[in-house]
Amino acid sequence: MTEPGSAGVPPAGDDAHPPKEPAGKMPALPGKPPRKIPALALLLTALAIVLVFIAAAAWFIAHRIEQAAVRAVTRKEETVDLGSLVTRIRDLNRLETASMRVVSVSTIRQTYDLIPNALAGDELTLYSAGDVIAGVDLSIMKSEDVYREADGTVVVHLPSPQVLVSRIDNRATHVIDRRTGVFRRADVGMEGRARQYAEQNIRNEALRKGILPLAQTNAEARIAGLLHTLGAAKVRFDVTMNAAPQ
Repeated sequence: MTEPGSAGVPPAGDDAHPPKEPAGKMPALPGKPPRKIPALALLLTALAIVLVFIAAAAWFIAHRIEQAAVRAVTRKEETVDLGSLVTRIRDLNRLETASMRVVSVSTIRQTYDLIPNALAGDELTLYSAGDVIAGVDLSIMKSEDVYREADGTVVVHLPSPQVLVSRIDNRATHVIDRRTGVFRRADVGMEGRARQYAEQNIRNEALRKGILPLAQTNAEARIAGLLHTLGAAKVRFDVTMNAAPQ
């Protein structure tokens, strides 16, 4: 007989008490299956994407609506040509001999005796600039207005100088102040009347500054120079209305 513990027969106690693993060593874990993403996480991700898309679409639509609203309330101005017609054509023989640039600041206002201006007044201040050109109109001269005296002096009777052009510079003219009462609607025609007044004021100021005598002197000097070039030794300008001798 083979005794317990001999070769080929394991001891009876070996099956009841398996060998212990060394202390400190983790026991081997069984293999884990692949981790699955929960359906709730997928649903939340899709919902977040949809919300982002909706927010972007809402912002785009709101931006377009805002642009359309701005265009709707923005004032636009256009000029429509309804046709131009030349009503008069004539030859001009005007000699421009003096020019002045005039600047004017004028105020036009509407007031009431019993109502304060802050409530019902309307006031406009206009800065305006314009040009005034003076000279003589040679088209009204006659053949007898130029003649030669016995001593060879050429006598020229020039027409009286006049303002040939008086215009306001629309690019330089602008409103610098406008005050309208709280309960008053602004008068849309006030600026037009202010421009008309400014143009007349510019013309009058040039006349006060002596543009006509200056135009007369310059016209005589220019014509005298031309006649001297043509061989006239002496030139005299007649400012009277006496007719030339026959």
